Amino acid sequence: MYIGIDGGGTKTKMVSYDDDGNICQEIVLPTVHILSQTPKKCIEILKAGVEQLDPQSVSKIGIGLAGYGQDKKIRKEIENICLKAFKNRPFVLKSDVQIAIEGALDGQDGIVVIAGTGSIALSLKEGMLQRCGGWGYQLGDEGSAYWIAKKMLNVFCQEVDGRLEKTILYDLIKRECHFENDYDIITFMNDLNHDRTKIAALAYINGIAAKENDPNALKIYKEAAEEIYKLINLLSKNFKSPIKVSYIGGVFQHAGSFIIPHLQEQLGNRFNLISPIHTPEYGAYILAKKLR
Repeated sequence: MYIGIDGGGTKTKMVSYDDDGNICQEIVLPTVHILSQTPKKCIEILKAGVEQLDPQSVSKIGIGLAGYGQDKKIRKEIENICLKAFKNRPFVLKSDVQIAIEGALDGQDGIVVIAGTGSIALSLKEGMLQRCGGWGYQLGDEGSAYWIAKKMLNVFCQEVDGRLEKTILYDLIKRECHFENDYDIITFMNDLNHDRTKIAALAYINGIAAKENDPNALKIYKEAAEEIYKLINLLSKNFKSPIKVSYIGGVFQHAGSFIIPHLQEQLGNRFNLISPIHTPEYGAYILAKKLR
């Protein structure tokens, strides 16, 4: 038996699998992100989840956690949390983005771009991972929901000024954000206090406008595709054609019909753009199966 765990920034999904990869049970628990929960709370959540799925303590565990990156201190803290939560169960710990690429490509070589609140692209070749992007909302995250929302709000300001002609997007933003006048956007943004999650959540407004063929909203999605292509193209230099590429994250779930055609056009015949084969939890299961 195996347990695959995807610990993201907003929730923790745990799935138990048999040896053939069939799902036995799955549960969703609160996030165990080290910047959102205390170590004690993270241990409690992980421990409760694995004990519910594996009361006999016979499962091997694959886990990918947001925050398990380059910071050595945080990495050590996360490792200690897992040791205390899983006790005698053997486990393999990776970042949430690594299990995502394992799942999306079914463990095969290729490139995966992840665009949710933030954005990052990763390549897997002969067991070696490389990354591009993922610098966070203050420095990058191009093509992410946060990036799309900020672009959209900037367009609103330009439409107010007259630098751009007012479109459907202007009226939608005023309605959805409950602005009585145009300059309420300043107070609105101050009240959000640079909260990237809350700002990213506004990206849905651009999707509504795009469905009504708003030119400015459609242009934002085209620019998002261009930024995502840059990440993929840089990572492709060590591959021979055709290169398998997949994509995951909320941006593709909610705006894929606008972004993917532009991305496909830029990728051309050198790339094979495919829907993700498996979920991140399944990617964690793939890694757990490699445990001795």
